[in-house]
Formats: sequence, C-alpha cells, structure tokens
Amino acid sequence: MSNKIYKEPIKEEMETTINVLYSENKLSLYTNKVNLQKKLNKLLGEPTKEYKIKRSIVGSTWDIPLKEKDKITKIILKANIYEL
Repeated sequence: MSNKIYKEPIKEEMETTINVLYSENKLSLYTNKVNLQKKLNKLLGEPTKEYKIKRSIVGSTWDIPLKEKDKITKIILKANIYEL
C-alpha cells in the first residue's frame, strides 16, 4: 500500500453511510472520516472507490458481499464505525 494523502473534512461535513443493497446482495460503506478510512483500509484492504480532489483522498467506498459475514463482523466490532 502506497503512502496515501487524506484530506480532513470540515467537522460539520463528516459522514459515514452504510447501505444494504439487497438487490445486489452487498453492503456498501462510505466514509470521509480519515481515521476510519485508515482503519478500514487495514481491515478490508483497498476500497472499491476513492474520491479525490487533486491528489488528496476525500472519501472512500467499500462494497462487501453480504455472504462475507466475517468482514461485516470485523467492520462492526473492530473499526468502531460509530465512534461513540
């Protein structure tokens, strides 16, 4: 994995979205939180899509098949997606 440059979002614009796409049989996870993107990169590997402005990453999306329950469990337990 190369050295990636992340752009920290404005606090009011931070978001994490989890969509369950039943017709496509997958879970789609989007975040623009830098710490969470780094954790998910370690847990899940490279994202399906990275959103960039110039060379900086401003958000990432991972698509996980619903049958991969181990990955989904890791996301919930280890990535602390809720950051409570």
